[in-house]
Amino acid sequence: MSTTSAGSGRGRPPDPDLQARVFAATLDLYAEVGWARFSLDVLARRARVGKAALYSRWGSKEKLIVDALAHRGESKPAVVDTGSLRSDLVAMARLILEDLLGHDGLVVLRAQVEAKVYPDLFGREMERVNRWRAAVGRSIVLRAIDRGELPRATSPALILDAVAGILTNHVLSTPADRLVDLVSTSDAYTEHIVDFVLAAVHCGPVSPHPHDAAAESTVL
Repeated sequence: MSTTSAGSGRGRPPDPDLQARVFAATLDLYAEVGWARFSLDVLARRARVGKAALYSRWGSKEKLIVDALAHRGESKPAVVDTGSLRSDLVAMARLILEDLLGHDGLVVLRAQVEAKVYPDLFGREMERVNRWRAAVGRSIVLRAIDRGELPRATSPALILDAVAGILTNHVLSTPADRLVDLVSTSDAYTEHIVDFVLAAVHCGPVSPHPHDAAAESTVL
């Protein structure tokens, strides 16, 4: 019998579910403990994979966490273009709010904060995660300027910061037992926020929102 043919059959076959399993376990563990207490030993047990395989493929826990975050964002559209500034911003706002209120919402928020706390370890890698929001927001505003919907001097970053910042602050300041209500009214709320921002740049009136009184009570 040929030793070559016998040797070629040895070894463990590739695991097609490895990446998905590791990424899911990574996001769950990171949401629970954050970067400082994140352990590849614990992750290896949760994901049912050898620690050596994690180091071989990702090299560090920072790279692994960011890759897991980037992977979860790959399903998001590269472009949001409905032909209207308001509709584009509403669509983008809904994606942002859906992200914040979803299963991995705490992961996104924690990663943004820890990128500032550990800039040398985490900050540069987190830039990849932020590129989608920045690119989509910039393209929305620039197209609106070209269509004459916004003044030429409008800052894409300012529009994006206003929409995303209000949504993020509202999620953070809403008590846990009220988040269900926020989910149920998310479509109306995103429209309200977009109209508020557009009114600030003289693009239209602010639409009334039925939960304004309740929302105000959650803001510190």
